[in-house]
Amino acid sequence: MYRPPMSYLRSMDQVLIPDFLPDSHPPYPLRVVSRSLPASRSNRLRVSWFVLGMAFGIGCATSFSPHLQNAEWVISHEKVVPALENALMLGNAPEQNTSAENAASARQAAQERSLTEIISASKTEVTEEKKQPERSTRNFPLSLDLKVQNGDTLISLLSDAGVSYIEAQQVVESIRPVYDPKTLGVGRNIALTLHKEPDASGNPVIASLSIPLSATSSVELKHNRDGSTDRPYDVKKIDIPVEQKLVHAGGPIDSSLYDTGVKSGVPAGLLGEIITAYSYDVDFQRDIKQGDAIDVLFERLQTKEGDNVGHGNVLYAELSLGGKPLKIYRFVDKQGNADYYNEKGESLRKELLKTPINGAKITSRFGMRTHPILGYSKMHRGVDFGAPTGTPIYAAGNGTVDFVGKNGGYGNYVRLKHNNTYSTAYAHVSRFASGIAAGRKVKQGQIIAYVGSTGASTGPHLHYEVLSGNDQVNPSSMKFKTGTTLKGPELVAFKNNVTDIHAKLAAIPRATTLAMANIKDGKKTQD
Repeated sequence: MYRPPMSYLRSMDQVLIPDFLPDSHPPYPLRVVSRSLPASRSNRLRVSWFVLGMAFGIGCATSFSPHLQNAEWVISHEKVVPALENALMLGNAPEQNTSAENAASARQAAQERSLTEIISASKTEVTEEKKQPERSTRNFPLSLDLKVQNGDTLISLLSDAGVSYIEAQQVVESIRPVYDPKTLGVGRNIALTLHKEPDASGNPVIASLSIPLSATSSVELKHNRDGSTDRPYDVKKIDIPVEQKLVHAGGPIDSSLYDTGVKSGVPAGLLGEIITAYSYDVDFQRDIKQGDAIDVLFERLQTKEGDNVGHGNVLYAELSLGGKPLKIYRFVDKQGNADYYNEKGESLRKELLKTPINGAKITSRFGMRTHPILGYSKMHRGVDFGAPTGTPIYAAGNGTVDFVGKNGGYGNYVRLKHNNTYSTAYAHVSRFASGIAAGRKVKQGQIIAYVGSTGASTGPHLHYEVLSGNDQVNPSSMKFKTGTTLKGPELVAFKNNVTDIHAKLAAIPRATTLAMANIKDGKKTQD
């Protein structure tokens, strides 16, 4: 217990001895003093708490009552704050010609009077709550273009457009026999038209709905206005009529065959098909020179309005290398198999591809070289194709997966066995294609892996090997057998097809821009 100094005890007027002290405790008297806050400080605290309460109330009203945002507040910022400041100033006013108790009483009365005036004045200045602006009315019938985003369903898109959930469900059920709404693709645009007359609940009613399935077909839904409850909508699939036109395109090769083809108007997909067809006999990195040329005749699909909606097949291509033309023709045999043949009726397809990857540059050929990691001359028993990580790698021929997995410095490695003589190997791949496993059958041109830089590699590339028995051989020097040679009636049909193609070529002059025409019996007809 605190023990006051003796000098203090002697100066005290009243001395009290607490009852809880034991008798043995020295009779140190204690003086009990009661103290209270000054009236000015007490009033300031009251006003401070009042201001905090008002601020909290205004904040809550703003958060939970949107209607108050545009109304004249009961206690506005412009009126309450200055008045409260005046009240606080009254609480701090200097005391003149009064005693301390009288000054405190006067300040308290002044504060109470100020607060009373604030509240009473605010009551007389309350204005009617301003009405929120009405939602902009939509003009019906209304046409909307709904774009499918991630996570959207047909029901959610229609509901967001204001259609009732019940009607959206009816639409989905009506469409389901013709089209599965679950296959609605992201980015697809749906054309929606709403009726002028709403339903009984005031929701807009669907007049029509159009879902494009492709460039040439769509699903069309129309509201059945005859009041039928069994069939509220008419739904059908519409196929847009298209015309097949022939396009003769091409030109001199400046940088690459691919760039020239794209600039002249050949679709990228068809260019890949042409490159694959020629890749059995042409080394695109070494054989093509500036000044060579490409000539292509292919089919294009157009609507009656002239809109391009796709393409058909390449009927003919001619690659001129050093003045020597290499012509290929598309032909469908009696089994219904389409392939490309040379002028003699020999299939361009060989047992093995020389280039099992598209658009890649040869960075290292078969033969002696300075090893990029070891630094000394060493035999390079394959061909390296530089390409970005993830570029598809194709099976060089039909065969069986002989090995798949990690293989020392080769990194991730695939080996295919094609027959009793030849195998091919693909090294440094980043990953294997789905389903590629030992013993699995593959077809020529099937994706088996993707370019990478695993194992002893300085960058992403494909190391490609052709093995004869157990020995690596130079793929560029190999002469692989032709897949098919046409004979008899098939050869006659092929020759007739060649004659027809050249008649069509003569009717459409080649240019670096598109030239289109309808061809019938080798004669150009007007569109």
